[in-house]
Amino acid sequence: MELIYDYPRLEERLIIERLKARGADVVLTNVNDVPLIMGEGASDAALIRPVSMFKALYAAAARESSGIFTVNSSETIAICGDKILCLSRVAARGIRIPRTVVAVDSRSAEQAFKLMPKPVVDKPPIGSWGRLVALVGDERTWRTILEYRSLISSAQLKVHVLQQYVETGGRDVRTIVLGGEVLGAMERIGPPDDWRTNVALGGKTVQRKLDPELVEISIRCAEVVGGEFVAVDILVDRSGDYYVNELNGVPEFKGFMEATGIDVAAHLAGHVIDRTKR
Repeated sequence: MELIYDYPRLEERLIIERLKARGADVVLTNVNDVPLIMGEGASDAALIRPVSMFKALYAAAARESSGIFTVNSSETIAICGDKILCLSRVAARGIRIPRTVVAVDSRSAEQAFKLMPKPVVDKPPIGSWGRLVALVGDERTWRTILEYRSLISSAQLKVHVLQQYVETGGRDVRTIVLGGEVLGAMERIGPPDDWRTNVALGGKTVQRKLDPELVEISIRCAEVVGGEFVAVDILVDRSGDYYVNELNGVPEFKGFMEATGIDVAAHLAGHVIDRTKR
């Protein structure tokens, strides 16, 4: 069993421990130090765990070139890592998402901003931890964001994804799906001085009880992206309606484990080992 990473976090250390506890021989590959040769692999399965989406994507693709089973696949990581591609797949299956408008240029972004009720959420199609995500309520702030984003060298970061602001009371829900089953759910509660709920920005986590609709939405989302191990972020409005916001193809789960008491690393290790025996 190979674990591919770039920066070892608590999650990776736990996965290694749980794999070894199940008797697996673990090969560690830091992609920052070790090149990945197409058509060659060190094991029969690879857990793809780089923090960088692009490093994860290319690591999965390199291992898939030799027929190795990867969690997740390069296709899943690519779709989950791009909000436009991901929400397109989700919406096409009839799963509710916030009203979303894509603008690939500052001129079309200006038109999109006029179309949307205020405040509006603006974000680039790539990125995590709430970076470059803004809640915009007035023209002056919008002009500043447009100017700032236009100066970024990355073409993808110049693209605007404008979304309906769903009033959630400063909370959202994250579920984790593994092998077609929902492990559990947690609520992320944003800090008092920020509307975003990301744990990386100071959000707190508590366990949330699963209900049939939440389970169904989560499983359908994982199926849409072909994900073996996927986190699903869901907004819940004041009426209790669910809106799928994002999917993550390389889920962090420290906060999830703390909130739910579920040993995600043990479940993941067991699932991958069982899959390789089929």
